[in-house]
Amino acid sequence: MKVIAIDINGSRVIFYAVERLADGSFANITGGFKSITVKDDYDNEEIREFQSTVHSFFDNLNPDRIGVIKRMTKGMFAASPVSFKLEGLIQCYKNRDIEFISPVTLTAHFKKNAFTLAPQFNYQTDAARLAQYLFS
Repeated sequence: MKVIAIDINGSRVIFYAVERLADGSFANITGGFKSITVKDDYDNEEIREFQSTVHSFFDNLNPDRIGVIKRMTKGMFAASPVSFKLEGLIQCYKNRDIEFISPVTLTAHFKKNAFTLAPQFNYQTDAARLAQYLFS
């Protein structure tokens, strides 16, 4: 089974892809596609390139599940409007439904379960936590 977990932080989208092997262990299959930052969300060409690149990544891995960490829409910690634009482009992927998991759900899950994945970079930790959750 393969999963892709996505953490959107402003105009930066962080990816963490994992495959569960036959022996029950996990293999990081993210490769060189760790994050994408959109510099100008009003540049049509850059937005089209973002969507094409992300969807190609999905097609190449052919995951069983794709999940995105939900962001707050209101209040003091509300996410940026750009992040919702990027989320919408990701959600347009036709070959697999995109799941949205709240940070509260992840926190509750990891109070009862150990976090065992070891992301290559610290900035991938939230996406790695989501990836492990998607296997449960």
